[in-house]
Amino acid sequence: MRARTTSAAWITFVTMTFVSLDSSGGMAQDASPSPGLFENSFDTSSPAVAPPWSMRPWMWEDDVNNAEAVWDLVDGCRDHDLPLGAILIDSPWSTRYNNFRFDEQRYPNPKQMIDTLHQRNVRLVLWMTNFINTRESLADAPGDDEDLYALGKSKGYFVNDGVPTKWWKGSGSLIDYTNPDAVEWWHRIMDRTLSLGVDGWKMDGSAETFVLSKRQTLRGTLTLRDYLDLYYRDTLHYSRACRSDFVTMVRSVDIANTRNDQAHAPFDAAPLTWVGDQRHSWSDKGLDEAVRSAFRALTLNYPSVSSDTGGYQGDPKNPGTMPRLLYLRWAQWNALTPFFLIGGHNEHRPWKFDPEFFEIFRRYMWLHQELVPFFYSQQLQASFREGKLMHAGPGKHQYLLGDALLAAVMTGPESRREIVFPKGEWLDYWNNRAQFEGGQMTTIDVPEDRSPLFVKVGSIIPLDVVNDAVKHGSRSSRGWRTLDIYPGSEASRAIVWDTAQFPPSAFRDRSIVQVSRADQATVVRLEAGPARDTILRIWQLEEPGDVTADQERLKHCDNGAEWESEENAWWYDSADQRLWIRLRAARDVRVNIGHN
Repeated sequence: MRARTTSAAWITFVTMTFVSLDSSGGMAQDASPSPGLFENSFDTSSPAVAPPWSMRPWMWEDDVNNAEAVWDLVDGCRDHDLPLGAILIDSPWSTRYNNFRFDEQRYPNPKQMIDTLHQRNVRLVLWMTNFINTRESLADAPGDDEDLYALGKSKGYFVNDGVPTKWWKGSGSLIDYTNPDAVEWWHRIMDRTLSLGVDGWKMDGSAETFVLSKRQTLRGTLTLRDYLDLYYRDTLHYSRACRSDFVTMVRSVDIANTRNDQAHAPFDAAPLTWVGDQRHSWSDKGLDEAVRSAFRALTLNYPSVSSDTGGYQGDPKNPGTMPRLLYLRWAQWNALTPFFLIGGHNEHRPWKFDPEFFEIFRRYMWLHQELVPFFYSQQLQASFREGKLMHAGPGKHQYLLGDALLAAVMTGPESRREIVFPKGEWLDYWNNRAQFEGGQMTTIDVPEDRSPLFVKVGSIIPLDVVNDAVKHGSRSSRGWRTLDIYPGSEASRAIVWDTAQFPPSAFRDRSIVQVSRADQATVVRLEAGPARDTILRIWQLEEPGDVTADQERLKHCDNGAEWESEENAWWYDSADQRLWIRLRAARDVRVNIGHN
C-alpha cells in the first residue's frame, strides 16, 4: 500500500512528543499516539532532500567500535585540519540489535557524547535495521534482560506471525509496518535513542530479506517493493518528525548481494545513498563493482549516489591491506559526490598514510566541504524538477553534477584517460587555460594528485571557503559566501540556497545570481535572499577596466593581501586568469565589470 501524495510535503514536519516505554517494553499509559505511516500523507513524487550538514565529510570505523575510536577520529581530524561533518557508529553499539539502548560499556554516557560532538559541530549517525532477534540469537551484541522479540510476537507486531528469519546478525523477525499498533510500538523503541539527539540512521538492508519469507502482514501478502517502501519511508518520516534535519543513509542498488540490481530505498526516502560492501581492490568485488552499482543507481533516478571510500572490507587475496593508489582514486571519486563516506574495516585514517598521500587526500576533503552549498542548491532545485544533482555523462564512468561539473572515475592504476565532453564549452578545473569543445573526445594525463574534473563555461558555483587548501580563497574567506563564476557568451542564472536553514523557506533562504556578458562589460546581478558578505571569483581572460557595484566604483587593489583587508574592492590575478571581488552585505546589487 503506497502513501498518498501531497505537494511539498518534504518541508512540512509534524511536531512529535517523546513517549517512554513501561517496564515491560510496551507503551506507557500516558503515551499520546503518534501517527503511523498509514495515517499520514507524504510526497512520494519528489526526491528526498538531505540537510546541508550531512553533505560534509563523514568518518567511521568498524574494527574497534567504542567511544575511544570515535574520539580518535574526531580529534584526528581536528589535529590534521580536516573537515568533519559526522561520525557514523556501526553495529554493535546497542545492548541488543535494534533495541535502541546504548551499550554503555562501549559508549559510556551517550547523551554527553552526543552533546559534546554537537558542541564541536559534528553530528552522530547510528546503524539500525528493522529486525528484532530472538533471545537466543545475540550474535555480537552483548544482550540484556529485555525480550522485545517475545513481546512483539505475543502482540502480533511482526510479519509472518513472528516466524524467525535468518539474517547476517542472527535470527529474528521484521516489523509489520501495515499494523498501526506495531508501528506505534516500534516508534516508542526508536525514541530511546532519538530523545538523546542522534542525527541520522544508517539503514542497513535488512528489509530485503522480506522476499525470503512468506511475505505475510496484517493486511495480507505484500510485494517486496511495497515492504521496502514502508521500511524506508516510515523511518525517515518519523525521525524527521522528531528532528527536522534528520537524515537517513540508505542503499540504492547492491549488485553483489542481490540477484538483481533493483532499487532498494524509494528515491523519495533516500536523501543519501551508498552502494556496498566492496573490497579494498580494483576488481573482484572492489572499485569496479562500486562503480557499476553507482551508475546503475543513477539510471534509476537516485539524486545522489556514493560508496564506501576505499572499500568496506579487505581483499581475501591481500587481507587487511589498503592499496595506496586505489584509496586515493576512490577518495577523489567520492569527494565529487554529495556524500563523502570515509571508513570501514582496516586503516582508513588519511593521516596514517605517507605525507604526499595525506596532502592530496586533505585537498579533496576540503574541496568536497567547499562544494556543500553547490550540492545542496542543486539538490533542492532537483526536488523542484529543475535539473538533476547527479546524472551519467556521455563517456564511460563519467557523470555530471548539475550541468556545471563533469567528473570521471579512475577505475585502475593508469595515469591517462579518455574523456568525452557533453555539449558546451569546458575548462579543466585544475587549469583554466585548457579548454575543450562539446562533442570532443580527448585523452588526458591524470597524475595521482588530481582526478578528471571539468567546469562548463557559463556555470555559477556557490562555495563555502574557509582556508587556502584548494586555492579558492584563504582564511579571510571564512564567513563570506564565494561564488565561482565562469561567464559565457550567453546569459546564465543560478539559484543559490542558504545552507544555514533547514528546512528552507522558498522566499527567505534563496538568492538568484545572474550573469550576462557583452562587448563592453560583464554584469553580475545578485537578487533576493539574505544579505550576505560575498566574494565573486570570476574567470576572466584580461584585467578589467573598472568594477562598479550599483554604479559606485569599487577600490582596485594591487594584490591579494591588500584586497583581503578591504570590504568592497577588487583585484585581478593574471596568473590564474581570475577576477576577485569582495562585497559586504550583498543583496539586490548589480556589479558591472568593464572590459578593456
